[in-house]
Amino acid sequence: MSSAITYFFGKLPTLSSAYWSGDKLKQSWKWRDRSMESVMQRFLELNQKNLAYLGIKANIETVNGKPSLKLTTSKYIGAIPVYSPMNGKAVGDLIVTGRFGEDAGELITLLDSSIKPEYSDEYHLVQDSQMTPPIFIECCKYIDTYLEAERFKWLKFTNEIKKENQPKGSTLWGEYALRTAQDPLEFSTFKNKRNLLSTKHPEWAQLNYVLKIAIKELESQHAPLRTRSIYSNRIAQLKIKLREKEILPTENIQKRMSDPFIIKQLKELANIILKNKTNEKLAWRMDYAEFFERYVQYLLDDVAKKKGARGINNPHYNVRVSNHPQWGLRYLEPDFILQKNQEQVVVDAKYKSHVFNWNDESEELKDIFRHDFHQILAYCSMNTMPSKQALLVYPFNNFTSHKMVVNSPLTHSEANVYLVGIPLDKKRIEEVKEGFNKIIHFAM
Repeated sequence: MSSAITYFFGKLPTLSSAYWSGDKLKQSWKWRDRSMESVMQRFLELNQKNLAYLGIKANIETVNGKPSLKLTTSKYIGAIPVYSPMNGKAVGDLIVTGRFGEDAGELITLLDSSIKPEYSDEYHLVQDSQMTPPIFIECCKYIDTYLEAERFKWLKFTNEIKKENQPKGSTLWGEYALRTAQDPLEFSTFKNKRNLLSTKHPEWAQLNYVLKIAIKELESQHAPLRTRSIYSNRIAQLKIKLREKEILPTENIQKRMSDPFIIKQLKELANIILKNKTNEKLAWRMDYAEFFERYVQYLLDDVAKKKGARGINNPHYNVRVSNHPQWGLRYLEPDFILQKNQEQVVVDAKYKSHVFNWNDESEELKDIFRHDFHQILAYCSMNTMPSKQALLVYPFNNFTSHKMVVNSPLTHSEANVYLVGIPLDKKRIEEVKEGFNKIIHFAM
């Protein structure tokens, strides 16, 4: 990244805090004769909305007697532009990544439609992003340009065959001979070719086809709600018009030197949409805890098939209460269940650092794990197996598993809970699947 500010605000991990001293920022922003604190305050004012998009809390704190900027990241990974307090312009990007150094981009592509990054058309990045946004921005441009081109009334010659009472130089004599041989009464009808200037020509029908694609994209969940709202009226009017227009499917629209300028623009956008490739650089975000959950489901779905079991994502266990408190739970929801006959393996995925901190004795880790452990045991209680099976899955450098057995002296049942650590690495997916395959067992 080119600018100095991009260096200081380059990458931060999720769920963490970072301090940037006033001295470093002063050197980066190259200001003189100004209060460090006032420039930091200006930075916060300019970047308040884009920081909030990634759930980042920013404030000024005193460290060693000097003001420092503190940024605290949230559950989101993603990228936003950073605006300079000196001129208000975007000078770099702030990127929030996973906590453990993994490349989320290469893993997200594996999950198909189960989870997708959310994009914002309000914020444009300075640098290229590993997350290429969907084509909806180009579709917005296409609709605006289409409406302008429609007002231009683009005429082209079209060949039409018209029945007339007099022959002409363009008469289809071969067709005439066959038709009159079959029916002599047709001798006074001639089919003549005519070249007419019309807006209803094949190239416009191809542009109508791309319009249909653009409308579908903007009505999908790929487009932000704000964009869908802005374009809703235009889309409604165009859909009515399309009912009466000719649509000609195509994979590419030929551009011509003779095309009017507005038509050249429209064709260029059309081909971008047809290729489904955009050069837009939009801010994006993703709930990383949800991503980790979907990734574990992706891995275990394949394991379930190999075991002859059924994989179930996020089953709901309804909680019925006659007078439900506002703070009460309405359902329990484990992340994944492997079901084979009457046997179940319950799985919960937690994007937390517990396996990395195996020897840490902090009370905070104990309290968080106690909650996770009680939660998985609650899910286990929903099945009737005397020997219950469950997995608590956390990130880690390598595949690792630790078995915990919980016995009940009252019911003589037990719960076998595996604490599992998995690497978030595309190259090690088969290793992780094999690890799961070894610890998951069914009697039949």
